[in-house]
Amino acid sequence: MDMSHWLEDAEREEQQKRLRPLREGARIQDKIHRVKENYEANHALYDEFVQYMTDLSERANSLPSEKKHPWMNIEHKAKETKYENHLYAFSTSERISRNVITKAFPFVKTQHYKHVHNLYVSVSKKMGVAEVEVWDDYLAKTRLNLDDGKDSEILIDDGLPRLRVVFEYPIQQLDKQVAYKILDWLAFKSDVKSLPFKEEHFKYDKRESK
Repeated sequence: MDMSHWLEDAEREEQQKRLRPLREGARIQDKIHRVKENYEANHALYDEFVQYMTDLSERANSLPSEKKHPWMNIEHKAKETKYENHLYAFSTSERISRNVITKAFPFVKTQHYKHVHNLYVSVSKKMGVAEVEVWDDYLAKTRLNLDDGKDSEILIDDGLPRLRVVFEYPIQQLDKQVAYKILDWLAFKSDVKSLPFKEEHFKYDKRESK
């Protein structure tokens, strides 16, 4: 059996490295094209839903502070992406405290968290489908050993339930009722199970794909 020479193997590897950016560029362009086709076919419904979400967020933000507890503001904005997929982000947070176990005396301390609810919606490359990414996360405020001595919010492994899941949801079903359910979740009036994105819409878990 003929064995390939190390020189030929090395040359093949270098050729694959040179071709990799071209393949990635072609993949990105294909996705951009398919996203554009999907948006052109469904932009009226998609834009209407985004407007529902924006209007509801602004109405909620205009309430007096005592009506908004425990959250203070629902942030919403369009975000640019390389796929030109009309990504919009909606986010809010609340402050909570929990007793957590430590390795040093007294072995328990009060840990302060920012409990974050984020939702991202974008146009999928699949015709008639939107991608919805749901974050239910906790940021722990911990003093780092930095020269300036400032606090920094970081993720820590403390057993709290965290969720970063992507769903594929029919654009036709993104209506005002769905927008109200998302608003309730963003405002901590309901839990993540109340959202309409179910097992049949599941695409992947971003925490497991790291």
